[in-house]
Amino acid sequence: MMKPKLIPAGLVLLLSLASVCAAAPSASAQAPVKKTVGQFLNMSDSDTTWCELTGVVNRIRNNDKGNLYIDDGTGVVLIYGVWDREGRGIIALDVRKGDTLTVRGHRSVYDKRVIEMKGARYVSHSEGPDHANVQRFDEIDVQPSFRGKGLSEFSKWVSRHLKYPSEASAAHIDGQVVYEFLVGYDGSVQEVRIVQGAHPALDAEVLRVVKKAPKWKPGKVDGHPVRVKMRSAVIFSGEF
Repeated sequence: MMKPKLIPAGLVLLLSLASVCAAAPSASAQAPVKKTVGQFLNMSDSDTTWCELTGVVNRIRNNDKGNLYIDDGTGVVLIYGVWDREGRGIIALDVRKGDTLTVRGHRSVYDKRVIEMKGARYVSHSEGPDHANVQRFDEIDVQPSFRGKGLSEFSKWVSRHLKYPSEASAAHIDGQVVYEFLVGYDGSVQEVRIVQGAHPALDAEVLRVVKKAPKWKPGKVDGHPVRVKMRSAVIFSGEF
């Protein structure tokens, strides 16, 4: 007759604990609780429920960081950063203002007053009715300024410093050059490019001048500087 195998009591205890731990799902593995934005906003500050929210993106504060607001008709909440499982943000996922977005995460409070879902997990989104025509620019609180004014003042500065290229002038070449650039976090002019050129010599002259432009005062979101894309144009003519 085969004798039963004896297992030390301490090992039995360890095996029991391991079985309990294996059976208990982790917080991230638990099924999310679907809530309206209004319900999410009214949760207790100590509530750590893993929530799922769905709403229309009504404002994008920062595309790079994925900071945006969603509205489901019961309220509006800040989603402070949203990424999918592969680490892709809203630019790569092509989320734009007007799209319907579903995210998961925990409720948190910033600065004792701003309720948000920080570091949200992207679930899905559907395109809004005007998705294809919505530009992916940050919606900023304070626009960049150039010498106390805006883009029109900068355009005047550019025009004053341009020199009509001799080869273009001799050939009676004129036209409009459309250019874009970014006002950086520190106000510097960055990533200058020609959107619509007129002639290589004219395009090169615009690039030369814009790249050496003085600093702006940067745009801001929530009091913090952000990069802002700008676009303007120069018209070269015989009377330039």
